[in-house]
Amino acid sequence: MSYWTFFRALLTAAAVLCSTGVFAADSPESANFIILNAKVLTVNSDFAIAEAVAVRGDRVIAVGRHYEMEPYKGLTTRIIDAQGRTLLPGLYDSQVHSYAAAISEWEGPLPVIDSIAGAQEYIRNQVGRKPPGSWIILNQLYPTRMAEGRLPTLAELDAAAPNNPVYWNTGPICMANSKALEVSRITKDTFIRTGGEVVKNRKTLKPTGLLRNAGGLLKVPPARVPTHQQRRDALKHLYQLYNQQGITSIGERRAEPEAIDLFRELSKDQQLTVRVNCSRVIELGGTLDESLARLDTITNAAKGKQPYGPSGAGDDWVRMGPLKTLMDGDITSGTAYLRTPWGIGPTYQITEPAERGTLLTDPEILPDLYREAALRGWQLTAHCVGDAAMDSLLNSYTYTQFKADIRQRRCLIGNATFAAVQNWGKCRELGVGAEVQPAWLYKDGANIAKTLGTNRMKLFMPLKSWLERGLTIGGGSDHTAGLDSLTSSNPWNPWLGMWITLTRETQQGTFITPEECLTREQAIRLYTINNAYLHFEDGKKGSIEPGKLADFILIDRDILKCPVEDVKDTKVLLTMVGGKIVWETK
Repeated sequence: MSYWTFFRALLTAAAVLCSTGVFAADSPESANFIILNAKVLTVNSDFAIAEAVAVRGDRVIAVGRHYEMEPYKGLTTRIIDAQGRTLLPGLYDSQVHSYAAAISEWEGPLPVIDSIAGAQEYIRNQVGRKPPGSWIILNQLYPTRMAEGRLPTLAELDAAAPNNPVYWNTGPICMANSKALEVSRITKDTFIRTGGEVVKNRKTLKPTGLLRNAGGLLKVPPARVPTHQQRRDALKHLYQLYNQQGITSIGERRAEPEAIDLFRELSKDQQLTVRVNCSRVIELGGTLDESLARLDTITNAAKGKQPYGPSGAGDDWVRMGPLKTLMDGDITSGTAYLRTPWGIGPTYQITEPAERGTLLTDPEILPDLYREAALRGWQLTAHCVGDAAMDSLLNSYTYTQFKADIRQRRCLIGNATFAAVQNWGKCRELGVGAEVQPAWLYKDGANIAKTLGTNRMKLFMPLKSWLERGLTIGGGSDHTAGLDSLTSSNPWNPWLGMWITLTRETQQGTFITPEECLTREQAIRLYTINNAYLHFEDGKKGSIEPGKLADFILIDRDILKCPVEDVKDTKVLLTMVGGKIVWETK
């Protein structure tokens, strides 16, 4: 064989090897990662199942069978053998308050309290440890989560701490003991003109300790404020915990400029490991003009900074989401605005037979504000828990529709808990979706059922009914405080959330309208593509498809076929965000 004949044969062999992908030199077509031998739940429109995925840069470049990945192999391609395990899109929690939650334990772990008796013991321990007269604060202890199923009484708080002021905070309502009332100078002569109430004994007129939307009257000393670096470190740590549970995207609800600035700072430094969709909250002024001025303030940014709106501003890491208003209270404090009265009882210390909760937004101003916001490019949403609050919100959306077509804006109902059958048709006509928090069913459902009765619970978080009517709903946690995914005041573990939608079981072992259980496929969509769709991000994430962002997770079990009880115990083995592994088991 001549030299040239040998040389041509060598070139031909090299070309064959390159064409098959074996030993192929790195090129613009080579993948950074190829995951083989997986059960890939693509969560595309057909919920197709594949075997392998190739990733280059921050994108998925191929999904299919093992042999179809050969052309994408390069010298530096990392091959991951999934060993038959399940790969699915990264999970999306539609509602968290991560900026606040991240620092909720920066001075120490929060106590896990599930009974009034346990709270009294905690208070007594604090009395023994703190200087005389120090405030004792218990945050986010909800009556529906106490073993007793109710708020504590003034006498119970006084018995635990007769000489220390005690502040039991549930959000819209709170309890104070006698010392806290004394220190804050709250007496039978204390009145609030609008919006709040110092609840008083009908016979003696003495305060009962219950304050409705009036916690600001308490002279609680200001909390210590973390430094910028401490907050930054805390946020990074929380996001690592999110990654460990498979969360790759979050809806940050009530994002203030300082929070958005920090998210953007972490993104610029390539330290962000979850994608953040930020909603801005607007509190209505006394007039429409005043409210519109606040809308301007919400959007504008200081010179040299990116704007804080409207919806869609930003990039794939930190994106501005919907404009949010607060329609009513919530179920954990008995302040959600209902069509029928809550009912007299000790759960929320309601004594008025006609008490229906609180409507927080002026229905005369909101429609015109929404119209102007829509014209300025905002997607719209609202914290809206009760069915009567939903009536009011949809009336505002309907009015807005007359003035500015919002049918393609994917307007939302946030915290949608109590539905009304008549409203589903309106949602469909207006293209309205909803965000739900399954953990509320688990944590609060049993005691709410005792308060409202079986009949009224039929429309408590009716998830299947939403979907059967062709509407889109997305799952979230409303994570506000605590770091542990299961013991936080609002558990943020997405696998627990999925399990709740599959079983409708409460923490007490009862079941709430089991006919509203979702299928496995629906539960997965709830935390992936549905949330992406609700926030105009379904073209980039929420499913594993070529061209989409490489955000996905590898888990330790077949979530489609494992026993339903095992779903809540799912462990994440690997989490990838934007083509980078941000969590991997050792």
